[in-house]
Amino acid sequence: MSIDVLLSLMPPHVGAGSVIDWDATEKVWGSPFPTDYKEFVKHYGAGSIENFLAVLQPSPDGSGRMADETSVAQELWEELEGIPDVEAESDRILAWAMDGTADLLCWMRTEDDPDEWPVVVYRRLEDAWQLYECGMVEFLTRVFRAEFPQNPLSSTAMWGVPTPLFLTRREATRIRESGRDPWEGVVE
Repeated sequence: MSIDVLLSLMPPHVGAGSVIDWDATEKVWGSPFPTDYKEFVKHYGAGSIENFLAVLQPSPDGSGRMADETSVAQELWEELEGIPDVEAESDRILAWAMDGTADLLCWMRTEDDPDEWPVVVYRRLEDAWQLYECGMVEFLTRVFRAEFPQNPLSSTAMWGVPTPLFLTRREATRIRESGRDPWEGVVE
């Protein structure tokens, strides 16, 4: 699914987006990243959707929140023995987001081509993993359009939200410092 569909549902604010040296970053991380994710980062950067989902961004040195959440996800994958009938070692799990209910959204790096990696979600409330045969952008779009048979997340904060709001931390801080609530009108 094209990033254009997501851009129409959730237009990025002025100043959103990050420039990343992907060649250097992927070398440090020892893995390429999916094209749709790179496009997301280019247009949005790291930040929050609906004051609920924190989208992570890889640091150029391989540390930070993405590394930390990936470590947690890999431990949970190993502890729960992944998903029945799905062959993947814990080191194949790479986190790209976490939400307000402590769900983890990850890729399962099963193919050499990162554009073929499916999304796997750890639902904290169920203490279980679920596989979604789509990439990050399609996953988010289908959540916003409520197109999965059931909500893949533990909260309805983004489920069926026709015009979700994305803010970088910098933009949320700027709005807050102006005396306004950056998430006013967002249902949690």
